[in-house]
Amino acid sequence: MPFLDVLVFLTIGVFAGAVGGLLGIGGSTVFIPAATLVFGEDQQVYQASAMVLNAFVATTATIKHARNGLLRRSVLVPTGVAAAILVVVGVALSNRLDGGTLAKLFGILLLLIAVNEVRLLARTRRAGNDEATAEPPATTGSSAVLGGIGGSMGLVGGLLGIGGGTIGVPLLKVVGRLPLRLAIANAAAVTIPLAIVGAIYKNASLPDLPGQGTRALVHAATIAAVIVPGAVLGSWLGASLVRRLPLTAIRIAFLGLLLFAGTRMLGLH
Repeated sequence: MPFLDVLVFLTIGVFAGAVGGLLGIGGSTVFIPAATLVFGEDQQVYQASAMVLNAFVATTATIKHARNGLLRRSVLVPTGVAAAILVVVGVALSNRLDGGTLAKLFGILLLLIAVNEVRLLARTRRAGNDEATAEPPATTGSSAVLGGIGGSMGLVGGLLGIGGGTIGVPLLKVVGRLPLRLAIANAAAVTIPLAIVGAIYKNASLPDLPGQGTRALVHAATIAAVIVPGAVLGSWLGASLVRRLPLTAIRIAFLGLLLFAGTRMLGLH
């Protein structure tokens, strides 16, 4: 890989890690659109690299969240198990679709989530207050509900190569009834088994996909090796900010990311 490309991927890795650690989304929501913008479309390879990236970013962020007391075992067990199982189905589906279709699905998902974030911002503004974050709510969703959320994270994560937090954070908040910071932290933790299982399956199957081959696997592994160190550093910094930044600021940052990435993946800029 040319030295300039290495520098670009390192920079993308730091930024992706920081945003992933801050928002609990694994990092690939930044990495895939950024790599597509700079280097052109190569969705299957980017997804294979992204799942490796997600595992490292999520692990780094989860360590920080655990030290801050934000993880809940009652949430992690049902969501984590379901996510690790359904990610296999998601990757299998992604292997049957061409890169252009996957990119458009990715963009549509991000814009749908952006619409939901606008709604939440408007509701918070009308209420004139912020969420309490020190304690979990008195009740959370049932194990079946949380398992459904985890399964959704795994299915979409495997299909689109994302960490799962992009869909998991809003689902844990709205359906699972977790405060935003707890939703971010626990989504990051669920991303670990999801990303590990997904990365193994996706990279193992990559050479057999149409138009890929062994060179695609080597390319994906090289990209992952370059982006992971910067992403780990960025993730640690991002996770450190979760307890410090106002929730409105986090939501606005999340919304901006979703709008940029979604429109980019749909080819609108």
